[in-house]
Amino acid sequence: MKKTNALGGEVSPYLLQHAHNPVDWMPWGDAVWRRAKAENKPVFLSIGYSTCHWCHVMERESFESEDVAKVLNRDFISVKVDREERPDVDRVYMTAVQAMTGQGGWPLSVWVTPEGKPFYGGTYFPPVGGQGRPGFVDVLGQIAAAWRERGEEVKGWAEELAQRVRALGEGTSGSGVSDAEKILKAGTGEMAMEYDRKHGGFGGAPKFPRPSQPLFLMRRSFAEKSEKLLEIVRHTGRAMRMGGIYDQIGGGFHRYAVDGEWAVPHFEKMLYDNAQLMGFYAELGAATREAWPQEVVEGIDGYLWRDLREEGGGLGSAEDADSEGVEGKFYVWTKKEVIELAKGEEMRLAEEIWGVTEAGNFIDPHHPVKGWNVLARRRVCSDEEERVLNGLRVRLEKRRQGRVRPGKDDKVLTSWNALAISGYAKAARWGGGIHYTKRAEEIWDFLQKNLLRQDGTPTHRWRGGQKDDTHLLEDYAGVLQALIDLHQVACKTDYLHRAVDLAQKMLATFEDTKKGGLWGSVDGSLIARMKDDYDGAEPSGNAMAALALAELGRLTDQVRWEVAARRILDWLGERMRRLPQALPNGLLALQRVTEPPARLVVAGKGCEVFLDVAAQVYRPDLLITGAREDHPSEFIRGLAGRTKISTAYLCEGKNCRLPVTNAADLK
Repeated sequence: MKKTNALGGEVSPYLLQHAHNPVDWMPWGDAVWRRAKAENKPVFLSIGYSTCHWCHVMERESFESEDVAKVLNRDFISVKVDREERPDVDRVYMTAVQAMTGQGGWPLSVWVTPEGKPFYGGTYFPPVGGQGRPGFVDVLGQIAAAWRERGEEVKGWAEELAQRVRALGEGTSGSGVSDAEKILKAGTGEMAMEYDRKHGGFGGAPKFPRPSQPLFLMRRSFAEKSEKLLEIVRHTGRAMRMGGIYDQIGGGFHRYAVDGEWAVPHFEKMLYDNAQLMGFYAELGAATREAWPQEVVEGIDGYLWRDLREEGGGLGSAEDADSEGVEGKFYVWTKKEVIELAKGEEMRLAEEIWGVTEAGNFIDPHHPVKGWNVLARRRVCSDEEERVLNGLRVRLEKRRQGRVRPGKDDKVLTSWNALAISGYAKAARWGGGIHYTKRAEEIWDFLQKNLLRQDGTPTHRWRGGQKDDTHLLEDYAGVLQALIDLHQVACKTDYLHRAVDLAQKMLATFEDTKKGGLWGSVDGSLIARMKDDYDGAEPSGNAMAALALAELGRLTDQVRWEVAARRILDWLGERMRRLPQALPNGLLALQRVTEPPARLVVAGKGCEVFLDVAAQVYRPDLLITGAREDHPSEFIRGLAGRTKISTAYLCEGKNCRLPVTNAADLK
């Protein structure tokens, strides 16, 4: 029977993966620091997540090794942290490692004092050094020796670094956004300059989707009436859809492409990527008036609802890159496998369009098998070719279902599910159909039942009937935006009332009233409190909060919310001037507060009758609300009782055009 360490009683799938390592892992908590102080040992902090490929590699090479475990158990207190479960802990120590090395990533390896102050760190360490990278065993020996022989000096370094992390986390006071249009135009120009004219996207390899960048340019294409900007977005969206980064068989996007052409992916699939990409492609279809973006939305929906959905309606977090210990094995095909299933013209099209060859185009360096093909489209198909190829796709998908699936992280995270609610709501908003609204509401129902406290504030993680009690800005801001997006497609005022209540609590809990911005967490046990400003794969909590507050203000006619949004944007102002391409969600929020307010107010029954027509004219500046007698806006309440049939009012500020009862007349 395998030995079980202190992770055996945890909830996180990532921590449970390490429960039988010979390393005496402990979970993050007060017991770690008590023990470290009592034994006068440094803490080795290893941060990762369950679907992280290099986390698996380091586990196999080092953490499953009895020899490595012997050193760790003798000289260190070893702690495992799931970065998805504790993003606040990850953010503090990632900032420290980036300050020390200029780089970051996962697995994150950090050595800290018994007070939690970091003094050395890196990411993946091979067991034995080579090619300019130090070996893990050597690093452990050197750190243990330094602690024994120069402990006070090491503590001095740690204190200096902790002070630097605190300063970086707090940030500087804001400089305002009085030059908002200048900031927006500069951001547009910077992103357009980074555009890859040949392959779409921004920058070179590795290439990440980052949908907030093309989404911002799409919104600017409307504001500036620029076909050039829209073409950048269209090209980027189509290139990603045709590349191997998009699962051509089962739908959904992989994490990123290892090349600059979107051809070969790193195979893990994340909820937060697909949730945001769903909203992006839905809006792209409305902006371009083309059908193919809606096909991508359908593919993402198929993937999420088939493979990530948990019982009751919540969505799990991610799927691994590896299956049977081999990266991408679930997704790749040999030419022989495709031939076995192809009929008639299908094989010719598979070679011509998907690029299937005998030699293949993908090799896992750890398991070099020749002849594996990642399917990616080489050109656009005709309708007839699409029909023929789809027959083969269905058979390939059925065959693939018989393979060993990649590992799934089934924990339900509030912030990521909130992004999914917004993604589905946007799919409905831009003409995808009422079934997307129902999907969004089903996820919301799950969050209500399992992840909200009695006072309506969100916790962060649920798994197997257990939720945590963490307060994180990303959850508050994500749920706030989800409620606003849900209201716009369901027109239920309950969502708006909940949004108003949550907005009040979010500002009371997280706002820094002295220097501006919102703190990311409330955990006072960490060495630093952080404010996130730049967007990563997930939106910055501050930017998300600013956009949600701005839209809440416009939907409710309550000026205080837009004032609060502007306070956050004032804090982000200098950052948006200095590095606008790193804050696309901040720019989206700034765009919202600077554009003239426009609303489609629907009185009578549900607003779905007008959604399809509203989507036929690309108006990203237009917010949708339902006129009900309990609406937070006095002005909109006044429109509620005027008619018993579904009626739409197009309003600019508080000036409304003549009411429309026939959806076709809305055009």
